[in-house]
Amino acid sequence: MIFNITYEKKDITDEINSLVGLPYSFMTRLRKGGIGSEKMMVTDASPIIEGLLQFEDQPNFCNMELRPKGAIVYFKYRAEMYAWTIPFAKLSLFRSEDSYRIYGEAEFIKVTKAMNSDALRQFMNKLRNHRATYLHSIAGPN
Repeated sequence: MIFNITYEKKDITDEINSLVGLPYSFMTRLRKGGIGSEKMMVTDASPIIEGLLQFEDQPNFCNMELRPKGAIVYFKYRAEMYAWTIPFAKLSLFRSEDSYRIYGEAEFIKVTKAMNSDALRQFMNKLRNHRATYLHSIAGPN
């Protein structure tokens, strides 16, 4: 789901937390070596996200945050801030030569590195590992 989080509203915060879990504590963030990505450049998106970003003359950027049950993609257009919540069960990642495609439900976003490709690859690997661990934990014994 995509939420406008420009202004903090308790019902939106509660819904985000129910979809992807509560934010990690400071100590957990340190133990995990960080839970956020670097700035990524958006090169393509599904129609709904593209409508929010308004691809025109300037590049659009986003970043991601890991949560216990999913991930949040944050992006901004002018003065509006949006959060796209993707539970791990609905998250798919695809990597091509120089970009990543992130799918969640019926939406997608294609991103490339904005600065350091090594940091982006490390974050995406961390995201994949967290997703695999979460899905394995909810699958139960065989």
